[in-house]
Amino acid sequence: MTSVTAPAELREALVTRLTDSGHLRTPEVIAAFRGVQRHQFLPDVDLQAAYAEDAVPTKHNETGEMISCISAPSIVATQLEQLGAESGHKILEAGAATGYNARLLAELVAPQGHVWTVDVDQDLVDNAQKNLAQARATNVTVVLGDGAAGLPKHAPFDRIQFTVGTSDIPVKILDQLAPGGRLIIPMRIRGSISRSFAFEREGQTYKTVSSEMMTFVPLRKGVCNDIRTMVDMTGEGDVLLETYSEQNVDAEAIRTVLDQPPAEIYTDVKFRKNDPYQWLYLYLAYVLPNGLSRMPGSRPGLTPNFGWGSMAALGDDTLAYLTKREGEDEHGMFWQLGVIGHGPRAADLADQVATEIRAWDQGWGNNTPEPGFRMAVGDGRDQLTPADPRFVIDKAYSRIVVDWPRKG
Repeated sequence: MTSVTAPAELREALVTRLTDSGHLRTPEVIAAFRGVQRHQFLPDVDLQAAYAEDAVPTKHNETGEMISCISAPSIVATQLEQLGAESGHKILEAGAATGYNARLLAELVAPQGHVWTVDVDQDLVDNAQKNLAQARATNVTVVLGDGAAGLPKHAPFDRIQFTVGTSDIPVKILDQLAPGGRLIIPMRIRGSISRSFAFEREGQTYKTVSSEMMTFVPLRKGVCNDIRTMVDMTGEGDVLLETYSEQNVDAEAIRTVLDQPPAEIYTDVKFRKNDPYQWLYLYLAYVLPNGLSRMPGSRPGLTPNFGWGSMAALGDDTLAYLTKREGEDEHGMFWQLGVIGHGPRAADLADQVATEIRAWDQGWGNNTPEPGFRMAVGDGRDQLTPADPRFVIDKAYSRIVVDWPRKG
């Protein structure tokens, strides 16, 4: 078979993939994906890699951590479908990066609409301006600044889109949203668990019209700066542990725990092919004090849930990560969920996580309607009361409540 190498063919193949997978749905977004040349925004990247289903790093910090990238095509498509941009709209984008997303937005709001895209580093701004000029985007303005502070002099905006991850709602942004407008913001719930929320105003509060599980490079250098620390675990292998400022974790103590004996517990909860993990992760993010953290990497004796690694619950000096083992019954192959703890309280934490996994399976599982979310800031927070008191998280500026019907 002859490999596809022409940009137009690669772009058409990308559109076909994303349409078949359901990431692209509306004719306007499909047309934008078909018309905008992604590879022009990645001039130093192999053509095939530019159209692959991967994020492409474009900037790293002094420690080698990625701090800017062009997101995977499916992520870009999902957020644009959430956004619902229309011709004539004024749009603010926080996170210019390469300018690719802004160019897609420019297509969606043309001919009368305009896009302002903001980034915190001059080199990123300069690069985005160059790429957008080459792509003949005449209705995009690139600005150096803090996207979380917005651009009050150009407000109000019909749509505001964050293509960087946040830990909270930047309150000033809400004042820049036009009546009937929509905010798209990837926000961490607790630990590593993040969703891209599409919020619309409802009185003094906000409700989601859509939410999708996804993770972005954290916001930095400004309001709602999201501080992430990657703990390099000791011992053999290359295991890292992702931690955030709101988690009560002793990084020096926890980095050695994988060298300590494991405490293993298996539940009776079964996952089958194509069962999503996002709802279990969401539940655990709300009910566990430190939520869940990504623990990528491998080492001898570690049996993570996936090839990349696993999600882990954290105590201050103990962790418990998700694992699984294969089985087969009258319905076919399944994976039985388990928990493996390490540290001074390994057995207790593993048992706590296993208990919550069972509770999720009995009360919610993967066969209940998708949950909705409500959000408020300031005095509006008092208006948000969940049916289940565990399904509320109070952040510095906002309260996030999940409305999640139980089975039956």
